[in-house]
Amino acid sequence: MFETYLPRWDSIRTHCVPQWYSNAKFGIFLQWGLYSVPAFASTKYPFQSIPFELEWFTHNAFSEYYLNALRIKGSPTWEYHKEKYGEDFPYEGFKDLFTCENWDPEGWANEFKVCGARYVVLTTKHHEGYCLWPSAYTDYNCLKSGPRRDLLGELNQAVIRQGMRMGTHYSGHWDWTFTKHPMTTMKGLGWPDFGVQTYAYADYAYNQLMELIDHYHPSILWCDNGWPLQGEEHLKHALAHFYNTVPEGVINDRWNGFASDFSIREITMGNIALDRKWEQTRCIGMSYGYNRMEGEAEAISCHDIVKLLVETVAQNGNLMVNLGPRADGTIPELQLTRIRAIGKWLSVNEEAIYDTVIWQDRQKTRTTTGEEVFFTRTNKDLYLMIDGLRQGENTITIPGVIASTKALTGLNAGEVQASDCDSGLRLKISNFNADHYIAAIKVSDYF
Repeated sequence: MFETYLPRWDSIRTHCVPQWYSNAKFGIFLQWGLYSVPAFASTKYPFQSIPFELEWFTHNAFSEYYLNALRIKGSPTWEYHKEKYGEDFPYEGFKDLFTCENWDPEGWANEFKVCGARYVVLTTKHHEGYCLWPSAYTDYNCLKSGPRRDLLGELNQAVIRQGMRMGTHYSGHWDWTFTKHPMTTMKGLGWPDFGVQTYAYADYAYNQLMELIDHYHPSILWCDNGWPLQGEEHLKHALAHFYNTVPEGVINDRWNGFASDFSIREITMGNIALDRKWEQTRCIGMSYGYNRMEGEAEAISCHDIVKLLVETVAQNGNLMVNLGPRADGTIPELQLTRIRAIGKWLSVNEEAIYDTVIWQDRQKTRTTTGEEVFFTRTNKDLYLMIDGLRQGENTITIPGVIASTKALTGLNAGEVQASDCDSGLRLKISNFNADHYIAAIKVSDYF
C-alpha cells in the first residue's frame, strides 16, 4: 500500500487539518479511571490559582491526580485515604472496585449526540497507568480486572454508530506505575522532567500507541504532557503510521513540539492565534475526574458554558467539555445539566456554530450599552451572538456593523428590527427569553 506520509517530520508536517474537525466545534472529553473510585480531591485551590510547588500538588484540585497526592504524606488526599480505606490500602486495589456495573455505552453516545457533540475523546490511560482497553503490554487493564470489558472498544463502536468521531487521550510521558516518588514542585523545571526517563518505558508507550492506532483507528490522537524523550526518534514512525491509517485523523500539540494539527487551551483562554485551529478543554467543576466533594458552588453555570462555546467558536476554536463519570459508569446529573444546556441552545442556533468560520473583521465586541457580541460567518451570512440581554425588550447598538438593509432573523432572539445609525447597527429585540442565555441573530446575504 502506498503511504502518503513518510516517517520524517517534514512529511508529517504537511498534514492539513481536515474539514470535519474545523466544522465540528463541540466535543466531549471523558476522564475516567481508577481515580473515579475514591473520587476525591481538595477544593481549596482552583486550577492555575497558585504556582506549581508543594502546596499545589498537596491540594491538587484534580481527582485524577489522586495517586500523586496520596504519595504526599499529610495531604488532604492522604488523610482521606487513610480514613476511608486504611493507610495500607494500595492504590492498585481500586482496580477491583472500578466495576462500571451501571455503564451503558449506547446511552452515553446517544446523550452526547443529542447534546450536539460531534466527537468524543476518552482517557485511555491517564497518569495513573491503568488502561481502559485490553493492552497486550500490561495486565493493569480493564479486561484483566474491574469491569472486565473493553471500555474503549465498546464506547468507540457506540460513538461511531451515532455518527460522531472517536478519539483517544493517552498520557505519554507520565505513568506513575513506573515511578515511586510524587511530583512536588515544578519550580525551575519543565513538564518533561517529571516523566519516566527510561528506554523501556519509551518502548512501552510506543507499543501502546500503536495498539490504539491499529485496533481502534481513532480520529483524534490526544497526547497529554508530552512524549518520552528516549522515544522521540521512534515517534515520527508512529505519527506517520497514524496519518496513513486515519488520513482524516488529527493530533494535538503535546508531542514535544514536533508536529500538531491544533493547539490546546486548558480551562483558561490565554492569547489566541486566530490563524491556527485550537481547542479549549473545560471541566464542569474544578476537577476533570469525578470529585464527590464538588457541588454547584464549584461548577460552571449553564449560561457560562453556553457562552464559552460561543466565544471559543468565534475565535476559531473547538470546545471540548469534560465529564468525569463515576466508577459505576454513570455521569453525575450536575454535569449532564451543563451539556444538555448546550444541546438545547444548539438545537435552535446550530447554524451559527457548526460549519462556520471566523469573521476576519472582528470576533467579538461590545455594544454601546455594554453587552458582549460574538461573530461567526459562512460564505454569505453573518451571525451575531449577544450576551447580556434582559428578559423582554432590548434596544442595543453594535458599533461598526452596517446591516439594516439585509434580512435579519432572530434564531432564538424573538422579533428583531434593525436600523443603521451613526454609532453602528441599532437592534430592537422584542420578547427575548433570558433562559436562552445568548441571543443569536442571522444577517442573511451579508457578504
